[in-house]
Amino acid sequence: MAFSTEFRFRNYFDKDWNPLPHPEPERIYGPLYYVGPISVTAYLIETGDGLVLIDTGNSDDNELMAGNIRKLGFEPSDVKVILLTHWHWDHTGGAAYLRELTGAPVMVHELDAGVVETGTYRGEEGIFAPCKVDRQLKDGDVIEQGGVSLTTIHAPGQSAGEVAYSTTLDGPDGPCRVLFAGDSSGFKNSLKGAEAIDRLGYEGVCADYRRTVEKLKAMEFDLFCGGHPHMVFREMREDGNPFITREEWHKHVDHRHGLMEAFVKEHPKYLEW
Repeated sequence: MAFSTEFRFRNYFDKDWNPLPHPEPERIYGPLYYVGPISVTAYLIETGDGLVLIDTGNSDDNELMAGNIRKLGFEPSDVKVILLTHWHWDHTGGAAYLRELTGAPVMVHELDAGVVETGTYRGEEGIFAPCKVDRQLKDGDVIEQGGVSLTTIHAPGQSAGEVAYSTTLDGPDGPCRVLFAGDSSGFKNSLKGAEAIDRLGYEGVCADYRRTVEKLKAMEFDLFCGGHPHMVFREMREDGNPFITREEWHKHVDHRHGLMEAFVKEHPKYLEW
């Protein structure tokens, strides 16, 4: 089935690498909306009983996120569930604020729950404001809200508790299979990333990521909602269209996997992770 949307993921720097303004919130397809911010993604699903918010942006984006929800004609109190893809601060930093503002329960995989609840990782405190986790998820868990069912897919690599969520949403061109991928396709694979692995990595991350790559390649979906806009406009489709093909998806995952393998070959000490 062919799907269409006017929504496009956009660059967040101009040609001189100056940051661009945050985009306006926008409908992606049917009941699915993009609520920003610019360089990291957060999504809103309108259900028969309120809204589901997927990821919360950084704490610097708190007012932006609340304002974008209102710009779409909703109120923050309409949010009934907050789902997190992983604990990293650019995706989770606003969770405490939005949980208090909306009154919605926060859900994250059990392996990332401790970081979210303490704001501390490997002894580093104050990563973000601690946020109570109301439900610790496991692989295969289903979240039901207002007639929408989202399935939890454990896909570790960026974090031990990284997950994706899959669902089917109705829209103008019919039912659409949606993958909220978070950063599941990514791995810290540069010299700068090496420092991040030292700080953010965990035992078994390389083996986890290799298993995740196989899981990702087996997925079938129509609409890709990743954790950052560049996952589409730089790596799969230059026009930023989120309706990607299976071939584009495999090319993206294979490219990310290849970067990881080249990195650990050059820096074998990180294989210890």
